[in-house]
Amino acid sequence: MTGLVISELARADLHAIHVIEVAQFDDPWSPRVLRDELAAPNRRYTKAVRDGGVVGYLGLMLVDAEAHVNTIATAPAAEGTGVATALLAEAICAIASTGTRDVTLEVASRNLRAQRLYMRFGFAPVGLRRGYYPHSGDDAVVMWVRDVDTPSYAAKLASIGPA
Repeated sequence: MTGLVISELARADLHAIHVIEVAQFDDPWSPRVLRDELAAPNRRYTKAVRDGGVVGYLGLMLVDAEAHVNTIATAPAAEGTGVATALLAEAICAIASTGTRDVTLEVASRNLRAQRLYMRFGFAPVGLRRGYYPHSGDDAVVMWVRDVDTPSYAAKLASIGPA
């Protein structure tokens, strides 16, 4: 993860984000959806930058004491370098200090690599949404991690190393 900088996503980053979106998802969000998400209330979007280029991003929706990971993606050339790990660790650390207790997400049932990453963070599968991803026909595994605002979770977060 050397040289990786995580910071707030800006409107000027939307083209770079869309390039990653198209490369990684069967049904990518349009530039308009990305722009609307970035401007929506109760959202937190961050980017990971290495060597001057955006190599990943993460978007959260915050509702009361819960957060939902709307999206997380890494540029194909940066996969396996700890980008997603760093983005998720930074996000959970930041939101836990604001009163968020629980985090949820959906992940494609065939995306075992992502599921393993989420399990490292304590996410556990709690359900299945059949046909959630219409372009691929894939199901979504619904995952939750609870009590991210506790000292024991902070210790877990500190112990998570690079992917």
